[in-house]
Amino acid sequence: MPITLQKSSESASVKWSASHLSNNLTINRSSESRRSTLYGMSHKSGFTMVAVSDDGTKRIQSQVVCRIMGNNNNNAASEIDARFTVYIIQAAFINLPIRNLLVLACTKSIQIYELDGTTNLHTHMLDKNNTNKTESSIYARGIAGIGQNLLCVGNHQGEILVFNIPPKGNNIFLKETIHGHQFGITYLVSNANLLISSDTSGVILIKNIRTMSRINEIQSINESGVTSLSIWNNCIVASYANGMIHFFDPENAQMCGSIAAHARCINAIDCNEQGLLASVGDDCYVRIWKLSGDAASLQISHECNYHLENSQLVGVKFLNLSRADLAISVYDSYDIIILRAI
Repeated sequence: MPITLQKSSESASVKWSASHLSNNLTINRSSESRRSTLYGMSHKSGFTMVAVSDDGTKRIQSQVVCRIMGNNNNNAASEIDARFTVYIIQAAFINLPIRNLLVLACTKSIQIYELDGTTNLHTHMLDKNNTNKTESSIYARGIAGIGQNLLCVGNHQGEILVFNIPPKGNNIFLKETIHGHQFGITYLVSNANLLISSDTSGVILIKNIRTMSRINEIQSINESGVTSLSIWNNCIVASYANGMIHFFDPENAQMCGSIAAHARCINAIDCNEQGLLASVGDDCYVRIWKLSGDAASLQISHECNYHLENSQLVGVKFLNLSRADLAISVYDSYDIIILRAI
């Protein structure tokens, strides 16, 4: 049966409104050890989040303000000095087998915190002396965990920085830097075998996570930048600024499906284990698609639309990997909207 979405009265509110950034929603789903769902989104130099208990009776808000670094000895700089102001480009809760983290990819730096944002574990300043000729600004973007203890973060130079994460403490260090992209990274996604990265020119690189060697390269399509990535059943799903979603086979880098999904820029996509693909964009629509088969025999069917009037949608996440319920973030809104499948 087709899915029908209904707006729930149990929306989660945060202290600051969402900035207009692609993939501006991250969630840490409820688990046996933590009986609450953590929602978070970025607003300028701050990250705002709320923990909602499974029964909905408890809601705890908290915020993280990015550290502003001065010239000397990492002293705090004046907040009115624009040279040292840090803006968040992307934020993500990362669940590694050994540890859960909050990672903020910012202008000028990468900042790593404990999951609840209470403790800054590591700040990595980006190299401003080796600026990529294709990028006029310095930033980090694209966050993914791989293996037992590795954190990958992309940057404006097209590099992927790989950090070693200890089970406890703050002894976090840069393990290696992976080159390959000629333009700034836009998104990273991984599974048990692959690390997928995209850049502002639309190129997608596929790497083996054990050797970090390149397996394949997907060339740019219509010179439209990739805004978000996902992996389902060994099939790469990529959304684009022109409203298209394309599907690729990682083994041969060939396109195996395509959807004219939105009338305007797609800001975020997410897949769950049941083969449902959700997408949101600047056209005010949430759309859900059903995927079946695999990259060699992919079938795509449209399940439902949901229209949020006068709302630029900047983030989407499935609340449960086996159901169709969604969390949606909206530009300039304090509310994280919950849509229930009925």
